Amino acid sequence: MTDLSNTPTSARPEAASPFFRAGGRNRFTARRGRVIAVEQVSPVMRRVRVTGPEFADFTSGGPADHVKVFFPDPETGELVAPSPVGPDEDGIVRPEGPMHARDFTPLRVTETSEGVAVDLDFYLHPSPGPASRWAAQAKPGDELVIVGPRGSRGAPQGAGRLVLVCDETALPSATRWAAEVPATTSVELLAVAADDGAWIAGYVSSTSGRVDIRVSVLAAGDADALLAALEAADVDASTFVFAAGEASTLIPVRRHLKGTLALPSEQFAVSGYWKRGTVGFDHHAPIDPADPD
Repeated sequence: MTDLSNTPTSARPEAASPFFRAGGRNRFTARRGRVIAVEQVSPVMRRVRVTGPEFADFTSGGPADHVKVFFPDPETGELVAPSPVGPDEDGIVRPEGPMHARDFTPLRVTETSEGVAVDLDFYLHPSPGPASRWAAQAKPGDELVIVGPRGSRGAPQGAGRLVLVCDETALPSATRWAAEVPATTSVELLAVAADDGAWIAGYVSSTSGRVDIRVSVLAAGDADALLAALEAADVDASTFVFAAGEASTLIPVRRHLKGTLALPSEQFAVSGYWKRGTVGFDHHAPIDPADPD
């Protein structure tokens, strides 16, 4: 057996694949941040920019990155969250008491006059949880804590096509996928929306910086229409597929990609961001109980 543990990822044999995604680990710590800007970027999407001294080394190198965001208690206003082990160390100290947290994709990391800042886009759910409630009222000066991302994997640089299957919660990630593949990679978005989705094309284009994304809006809850749209997308040997959103909705999507099309695992990624009827769903949990691998 060949030991590749000290070989740069770009030099490994799998790097020759068009679907290769370079990656690595980040310093895993908790960072307390302060809101410096809030913007309503669509009727149901709110952007919050956070910074602080602890964000100086924050990095996010992949469109599927996740951070866990900790919010103040909606009743008491107390922010109970992990803290860093030390200023340059890896790890966190978990506090006693209940915490209010949700997973998010960092939209972008920017240098501002106040230091390194992270943008987060919040979908304002019709039935809001702690994250949506906080975001709807967020203002400069508010505080939260961000933990992660533990690691990053970049977008594939050799795929000829990128097909995205996302609901509103995964659209920030979709914009990063679109922005981080080469301009020569064609991008198609199958967007599942609870409303008519008239705002989605504009949001995705303005956020990703790409005006050539083909967007189809599908009604939430119509699994047959979603599967038909995915079949019509004609996923071929040059296509990478990323699907994310409500976990139950993604079961037939994953079965189609893995079973019907028999795509190799490197050619698709499916992630449940939330699950209807489940509070605080773990996105690491298997989507399909019948096939957890």
